[in-house]
Amino acid sequence: MKFLRRFVKAACVCVLLTSLTQTSGVAEDGVFVCTLANGADVPIVLDNALLNIAIAIRDAQGRPFIIANPQVMAAFKPATRWFWLAHECAHHQLGHTLGHYGPDREQQADCLAAKQLVKNNQMGGSDLQAIEDDISKVESSSSAHLPGPARAAEITDCVRSQVNEGQND
Repeated sequence: MKFLRRFVKAACVCVLLTSLTQTSGVAEDGVFVCTLANGADVPIVLDNALLNIAIAIRDAQGRPFIIANPQVMAAFKPATRWFWLAHECAHHQLGHTLGHYGPDREQQADCLAAKQLVKNNQMGGSDLQAIEDDISKVESSSSAHLPGPARAAEITDCVRSQVNEGQND
């Protein structure tokens, strides 16, 4: 019941925006948008009690949402904050649910997040450098995530892949 009260309270500050394609990114007004292939918006709930940066979960009815801790997010550069939200959005877009993540699913979410940010012109070279710097310093909190430097290198490889794909179009 305590979680439900906190969820309802936090839901008052959730972000719901509409987009027509599966995407993640920043709307014109600077608000992060997460939309699934079916057009469903994924609300972002802010919760200072979350013991994580952000998580992708489903409610009791199976609806996807993202919970983010703004106090933890504040420790990172703006580009990294957008990356964390894009990463959680990617978990939903890939059909991952909170539970038994392995490094493969975390890397898939990292890669999709990075590729979408590049594709949508929301990540440039200085943004990538900021993300690499921040993530390199993050210690892995579980066996699901690669150590920070290895994770940053994988993200860079995904960005290079997206840039190369874009040049071949």
